[in-house]
Amino acid sequence: MMQTEARSEMLVIKPDHDIVASHTEAMRQELQALVGQNHVNLAIDLGDVQMIDSKGLAIFMLCHKSVSAKGGRLVVLTANPDFKQLFHIMRMDEHFTVAETL
Repeated sequence: MMQTEARSEMLVIKPDHDIVASHTEAMRQELQALVGQNHVNLAIDLGDVQMIDSKGLAIFMLCHKSVSAKGGRLVVLTANPDFKQLFHIMRMDEHFTVAETL
């Protein structure tokens, strides 16, 4: 499951589990429901996430496409240097912002 918190113009989402194949479908559905409720400026806080696999990476691109289609944006919040490098190597940081804080 994910915790949510409204901060200024962004809805901050904090997954309490790794973003791996066994959790991606539930996470996709939750994110899709939020976008459907017109939450289009989303920040995903990876503070409690230890691992992201390829299916997990796909969730970020799907979320980015969903919010962008509605004029919103995605920000990924992480201080983890491995996650920052992963998003950079996969060139995902060219599509959405990867930062330590909002």
